[in-house]
Amino acid sequence: MASKKNYKAKKRLEYKAPDFTATNIELEFNLSDEYTQVKSVTRYQRLTSDRKAALRLDGQDLELVEVLLNGHPCDSMVEGDCLVIENVPDDFELTVETVIAPASNTSLMGLYKTDGVFCTQCEPEGFRRITYFLDRPDVLAKYKVTIVGPEYGCGVLLSNGNLVASGTKNGRNFCTWEDPFPKPSYLFALVAGSFDIIKDTYKTKSGRNVSLELYVDRGAYERGLWAMESIKQSMKWDESRFNLEYDLDNFKVVAVDFFNQGAMENKGLNIFNSIYVLVDPHTATDTNYFNVQSVIGHEYFHNYTGDRVTLRDWFQLSLKESLTVFRDQEFSSDVASRALTRLQSIDVIRGTQFAEDAGPMAHPVRPEKVMEMNNFYTVTIYDKGAEVIRMIHTILGEEAFIKAVNDYLTRYDGQAATIEDFIVSMEVSSKKDLAQFRLWYTQAGTPHVRASWEFDEQSSLFTLNLSQTLECGVPLKNASAMYIPIRMCFIDGKGNIQNSPELDESGILIFNQDEQSYTFTNLSADTLPVLFMDFSAPVKCFAPYTDDDYSLMLKNVADPFIKKDSATSLINNYVHGHIDKIASGGTLPDPVAIIDAIGFLLTDKSVDPLLVCELIKIPSVNELIETFKVVDLDSLIAIRDFIEKQVALSLADTFKTVYENNRLRGSYKYNIKDASKRALRNSALYMLALARKESEKVAEADALVLSHYEKANNFTDKLAAMTCAVHLELPCKGLILENFESEWQHDALVFDNFFRVQGSAPSEETVYTVRKLMRHKRFDKINPNRVRALIGSLAFNNPKALHKIDGTGYLLLSDVVQELDGINQHIAARLITPLLSFKRFDAKRQEMMREVLHKLISKDNISSSLYEKISAAIGS
Repeated sequence: MASKKNYKAKKRLEYKAPDFTATNIELEFNLSDEYTQVKSVTRYQRLTSDRKAALRLDGQDLELVEVLLNGHPCDSMVEGDCLVIENVPDDFELTVETVIAPASNTSLMGLYKTDGVFCTQCEPEGFRRITYFLDRPDVLAKYKVTIVGPEYGCGVLLSNGNLVASGTKNGRNFCTWEDPFPKPSYLFALVAGSFDIIKDTYKTKSGRNVSLELYVDRGAYERGLWAMESIKQSMKWDESRFNLEYDLDNFKVVAVDFFNQGAMENKGLNIFNSIYVLVDPHTATDTNYFNVQSVIGHEYFHNYTGDRVTLRDWFQLSLKESLTVFRDQEFSSDVASRALTRLQSIDVIRGTQFAEDAGPMAHPVRPEKVMEMNNFYTVTIYDKGAEVIRMIHTILGEEAFIKAVNDYLTRYDGQAATIEDFIVSMEVSSKKDLAQFRLWYTQAGTPHVRASWEFDEQSSLFTLNLSQTLECGVPLKNASAMYIPIRMCFIDGKGNIQNSPELDESGILIFNQDEQSYTFTNLSADTLPVLFMDFSAPVKCFAPYTDDDYSLMLKNVADPFIKKDSATSLINNYVHGHIDKIASGGTLPDPVAIIDAIGFLLTDKSVDPLLVCELIKIPSVNELIETFKVVDLDSLIAIRDFIEKQVALSLADTFKTVYENNRLRGSYKYNIKDASKRALRNSALYMLALARKESEKVAEADALVLSHYEKANNFTDKLAAMTCAVHLELPCKGLILENFESEWQHDALVFDNFFRVQGSAPSEETVYTVRKLMRHKRFDKINPNRVRALIGSLAFNNPKALHKIDGTGYLLLSDVVQELDGINQHIAARLITPLLSFKRFDAKRQEMMREVLHKLISKDNISSSLYEKISAAIGS
């Protein structure tokens, strides 16, 4: 690990084309736990006119054995993380032999071995941990890979492309794979181990048969069937929606338990975290099923938007990720529920992404400087980027957008492109001017749109006034007005839709100046503008709506986002209007408007039953924190608890009816209709149990939840009951946890829920519970899934425990981060995120968080990932 004094940011504008490129590479792996031999034979060509330019190859944690130039020994030297070779010809073959130790590689980058499986993760800069190479995305080469492994335990040897040879030699298995498509090093993949194989075939629209293979843990065959079905759904959808047909003879997916990310789109050989592959009714929830389908789609869609057209440099990351996230959202919308998928996508923006924009790590969709690229796999790059793509789709329209994307993919096929290339393609294909729209890629922060309106009785003119500012957690220079599409409509005082000729059928208003006013006719004095329907732009809108206005929109506007936003706004208004009463010891009034709104959503037949559970959610503490510049956390937690309890008590009979009416008969089936019923019923279970507990009927609440757990014929219901028992601290908590632990302790993936439910329990005592669970025999600090389940649940989903006023939550997180930083810096850097926004909290908590951050950054061996994030927060 380099000294922190040497950590320097790379800047986008400093990009320099490579002096050399690689056209072909042949790799040979002789696999062994601690002594894997890697031989690479690469054809390099000079690109620069500078004949004195040396070949500089990236490498990290490698033991160099031999370097040959055109088959002969040559002078070379290792300078830090580079292998430097002077005086090379314009076209030559370079052989490099290295030795690596996969079993000791806890970073899970490059080639590593865990649980008996050899596996790679090369994005963004992991290939340099395998051999010396031009490890950058703008160098595309054709790969031929031979893998040699022990006969026992390595019956499966996989890499990208097509199998061209296999067999056994000297008691060791070997396979040779050849990929006909040039690709950057980050898309290289290797997996070796023992697996069950699920095989299927997909016939493309042109009539080709593609062999499908899904590799899962031994004994997990049945749990992989939904993933295989999702692969076929994804292939069919991409053909029908984007006219994109798969291009290889085979498509392989491997599920592994040790993985830093969710999945990786390596060309023709996708590697998945097992949590996004393995599901069945007894071990996975409806949410797991949905996520498997979505993530399978996302990685498959990368075949074109990421693999066939890749990136010039890592500052362009959103080029592939935002377009592919948009595509996977559209896939889920088409095969599941458009409205539900959209609401869930919006929640990510309004919660996590807006918080990122307001924090010290705020950055544009196309960052300008990066110290550690792994820190920029963010919700801004992915999800805000997807909203930017969605706005382009809105501006162009479906037909023109699909054509423009296909034109872009054709124009840059087999090349490394930039975000600018993509935007120009959109402009050329659609004849639309997106000059101002580019600001969505270059400016950090969240636009704040303020609206006001008035009706002139004499002229009968309705005027809508809009202004915009850009708010950001880091200083902005010369921010310009953004190009903001506003989908809107008008309603009158009774909730009826009003039409104005100045608003065309699209309902889209373009707002692209600091301040603008729009005049409309054919409206009435009681007209109410309904703004940002379907969340048409990722902005915060501030408008003089009253609680009555929100209630009117919630009950009369069909748009799901407007319903959700209206319900949330009623809660936000109550919280901000009464939070001071908590601190002063005052009495809180009943949240009548909130109770009325949730009661309406639960009972009115006009509300889409698929959406009810999503619409009635009370914002989490973390979501409410983001509505304050500086928050009184203890009062916020208290007032949110009060709202939840009053809703539960006031609507107890309604929740009981909902619970009984949404009972499903027969065996479990996953489909969006049944999943929505289960979600609503389980929400009702929680509120009903809470109401009974608050009514001093603890025994009734306990019996209800225990019965729900014991009678459940699926994991969704079982987990919901366990969560109720633990989070409401019911007497059955111990019994349920004991039963769950006994039943699932030998299935790590399922057992993560044991950690997750307890780590997220909203109690200050959870800090001690987590400390204890870290000593549990099933907890493994080396495994990111275990760490995310236990430590991540406390850090990201439990502000009451994390921000405990005695600082023990901060100390726990600090201890874990410090230890993990020497094991897996990427997971450590992710976990520190909740402490970076310390300025939102009271002085005492701020000081404790600062102290923890200063202590961590003072360590000489701090990783670049952790250093970058902490230094941004504290200004070091």
